[in-house]
Amino acid sequence: MRKVLLLLIGLVLFVDVRAQDWDTLRVMTYNLLYYGEVTSFCTAQNNDINDKDTYFEVIAKHVKPDLLLVNEMGASIVYADRIINNVLNTDGVNRYKRAPIQNNSFSDLVNGVFYDKNKLVLHAQDKLTQATNGSSIVRAIDICTFYYKDPLLKEGSDTVFLYLVGMHLKAGGTSSDVSARDIATQSLMEYLVDNYPLGYFIAAGDMNVGGSSEAGFQNFLSNTYGDHRFYDPLIPGGWSSTSSFAYAHTQSTHTSGDCFSGGGMDDRFDLILMSGQIMEDTGMVSFVEDSYVTVGNDGNHFNQALTDGTNSSVPSAVLGALYEMSDHLPVRADIRVKRLEEDTIPTGVNYPSSRDWKLVSKNNAVQIRGFQRGDQVQVHDLTGRLHESRVDASGKISTIGWPAGLYFITLNDGKMRRSFKWFVL
Repeated sequence: MRKVLLLLIGLVLFVDVRAQDWDTLRVMTYNLLYYGEVTSFCTAQNNDINDKDTYFEVIAKHVKPDLLLVNEMGASIVYADRIINNVLNTDGVNRYKRAPIQNNSFSDLVNGVFYDKNKLVLHAQDKLTQATNGSSIVRAIDICTFYYKDPLLKEGSDTVFLYLVGMHLKAGGTSSDVSARDIATQSLMEYLVDNYPLGYFIAAGDMNVGGSSEAGFQNFLSNTYGDHRFYDPLIPGGWSSTSSFAYAHTQSTHTSGDCFSGGGMDDRFDLILMSGQIMEDTGMVSFVEDSYVTVGNDGNHFNQALTDGTNSSVPSAVLGALYEMSDHLPVRADIRVKRLEEDTIPTGVNYPSSRDWKLVSKNNAVQIRGFQRGDQVQVHDLTGRLHESRVDASGKISTIGWPAGLYFITLNDGKMRRSFKWFVL
């Protein structure tokens, strides 16, 4: 009996240790309904920003996102800072930062990107404002590159890069609206293929599509874009005004209202899509099964207001906040990120090769052990662009002034060619 007990204890300890090899990141997307933007129908009275801060804080404290994309935020840093100070970093919490605001110069509404600074570092930021046909996209599409802030991360070690593609596509059901979404997503996919390596991509936001067959949505899934394409964690179908998709609908929380859209819960506009590298669990990042949730949707309110009858999917205070905050519901999904292991980070990171080249971190420089006169050295950044660098006679490359991130160092002696990954903090 004692041997069995010891074996069970050993198994429990083993499971606990292995569980520490992964961290879970929660992604959330939320249309805030004219947060900070006053219109003829959404006024300071029926959409008061002070009230919205209170509601949003309750929702954020409940979901606890690590990476948050919001739509329909007023195009000013004032509103992004309000979300940081009045919603996210409250009650002793101080873990959230925000990305800079990006716009297309004419939209009154923008996306906002917020993240846990203890887990993620914003490495680069990009935007797409123009379609391939030269037309302007209705709102800028944000592309943010993050890397995972592993506790064991050191100079020369590797880490995970995540790409968040945040969007708020053209609303409406007319042929021109559908065409605008088609052109925007086609242009986005071509832009990603031309400018970004394959990797761990998340596409999120209010996409305003009526179903998976719409061209603007099919562009995400198309084989045309190879392994850059995205996948929907939920099953395909025509989810608009279809009761079989009641569990996935994100709009509207109301059946009527001056500021709020009416009609009850019958549209799935807000989505989180993921690249195959995440969905297929092939590497450092994987989707957590059954973690895709429309927050506050119990699946029993098709064509009804969110608060009609009973709804126990969230605490009552959260349900009330969701109803008052916006006519959209937030969507959240979890991903797992593999952590570095203790024994993979030595003081100097050495990489053996058949030529005995080794790379060692030394005083803000990369020292190439085994370097000989005539060896060619090239350094590329994560996007594939050649990074300006100089190698001295001893084979040392100074990394002073290099932006933090992952680089690829390629060595060539005319007979063999070898590439190494190198991470700079």
